[in-house]
Amino acid sequence: MFGLEHLSAATAKGRLVFFAVAMSAVTLVAVVELVLTGSIVGVAVAALGWAIILVYGVVEGALLGPFARLFGALTVPSGSATPSVNQHSNIEALVARGRVGEAAAAYRAVIAADPLDLVACERLGQLARSELRDYELALFAAHEGEKRAPDARRRAGFALLAANICRDDLKDGGRAIVELRRILASYPDIPNAAQLRSELRELKARHFEAR
Repeated sequence: MFGLEHLSAATAKGRLVFFAVAMSAVTLVAVVELVLTGSIVGVAVAALGWAIILVYGVVEGALLGPFARLFGALTVPSGSATPSVNQHSNIEALVARGRVGEAAAAYRAVIAADPLDLVACERLGQLARSELRDYELALFAAHEGEKRAPDARRRAGFALLAANICRDDLKDGGRAIVELRRILASYPDIPNAAQLRSELRELKARHFEAR
């Protein structure tokens, strides 16, 4: 009757909704008690209950998507289905003011909220490598860019970037080998396939000699 019949208590979102409905009833009783008796005990209990529900929703992931979409909407104005660099001016302003940690968080929120946004992936990767020296974050951005790139050429470009991060930044030969193998399997027609095979052989030789 409230449009909740499609939600199941077996899911995190379903449980969150049911908890919220129950807590709404508790809150109503607490407010009535406050008005009639002046006691704030019920209100305090209700506030604690809402705090627990909020923590539960974040931990279970039921609120992370909405929070990410809200943060992305606040930091980047909405536009067409194909994002432009201008849409990220607010985040670039954070970078210009030296608030690179906040900018990285904002780019991650945009990535979570918009599956078409390649610019956020590119900018986050650049920021992570050049400013934060957070190479795991740069690798995440490269993988996200590969997932959402519209054509094989751009997907391969992001995949090559991921391999370079593993090899040059993380200094992790094993992960670089995995990335190169995946590139050759996923993009067999990549123009520099022969060079990549040679590099893969060299990496494998060095990696297994060092073990």
